[in-house]
Amino acid sequence: MKKTGKIVQNDNLVRNIHKMTFDMGECDFTLPGQYAMIEAGGIRRPYQVCDFDSNRFTIVFPAEGKEGTVLSQLRPGDDVIVTAGLGNGFDLDAIPDGSCLVADDLGIPEMLGLARSLLMRGKSCRLILSYPTKKDIYMLDTFANLVNEIEVLTLDGSNGREGSASDAVRNAPYICAGGSLSMLKSLADKSDEGQFSLSSTVLAESADYDDCFIDTTEGRLNCSDDGPVFDKNIIKWDTLV
Repeated sequence: MKKTGKIVQNDNLVRNIHKMTFDMGECDFTLPGQYAMIEAGGIRRPYQVCDFDSNRFTIVFPAEGKEGTVLSQLRPGDDVIVTAGLGNGFDLDAIPDGSCLVADDLGIPEMLGLARSLLMRGKSCRLILSYPTKKDIYMLDTFANLVNEIEVLTLDGSNGREGSASDAVRNAPYICAGGSLSMLKSLADKSDEGQFSLSSTVLAESADYDDCFIDTTEGRLNCSDDGPVFDKNIIKWDTLV
């Protein structure tokens, strides 16, 4: 259902990355990994949800393209049209204690809500993140009290360790991941089980968010309805481009 959301926070975290919080009166989210459709300035597009409670939700996004630029220019007190609680998120019951959360800069926002939800269920996890450069690092401090261990890499090695987040994955029986398609593909064979979010790859790059399908062992599934989070073992990775 479309509702009016009031912007209560718009912070520029680093470079062109913005953190924006909306007051909905009542939120419709039930699981981390779900997404919101936000219409601002006549432009409608989906956004990963960073965190949520019963009244508010937060997104972290780059002020890029017409959509991101328009949204980033709004200020606290401005209203937007929001459809919240969309899609299927992470199945928290299926995630074991001690799982590994992995994301590059395109998937980091939704890992916050997942880490917090696991902690609230008494489940520990370790976190592996990667960023383009040291200057692009954001949100790192917000994870400090939510996970047991954090590893950080940068693609250029400017923060000390060079590589993608997938390069640091070792002995991870269960992985929850989000981010670029190339990173997710490289992770697919690094664990026996896991749940991968395609929100930043399939949803955000589709010209029609309501008609976005992926090939799986269960047939063609609608990413915006059946996902964006899927059991990684049902995805036919060679068909995703």
